[in-house]
Amino acid sequence: MSPRPPDIAEAREQLRQTLADAKAERDRIFAEADRLREAAEAKYWKTVGTELDGAYHGARTDAVDVLGVTRDYILKQTKKYS
Repeated sequence: MSPRPPDIAEAREQLRQTLADAKAERDRIFAEADRLREAAEAKYWKTVGTELDGAYHGARTDAVDVLGVTRDYILKQTKKYS
């Protein structure tokens, strides 16, 4: 085991500060990523909803094939984000 530095209090405080800064930066990046993801989801489902509103007969079935989700899921998401 390596010997402890003579100024352990200063080293401990520096470690705590460095780790707290790293955690704060990670949390900030995660929050930004979550915000961007939610904005992308909203834009996506608004586009899907706009395209399907008043579309031709069978458009929802075609959308299921393209999007790879159920009609019910499309309905729920377009209602959620409209």
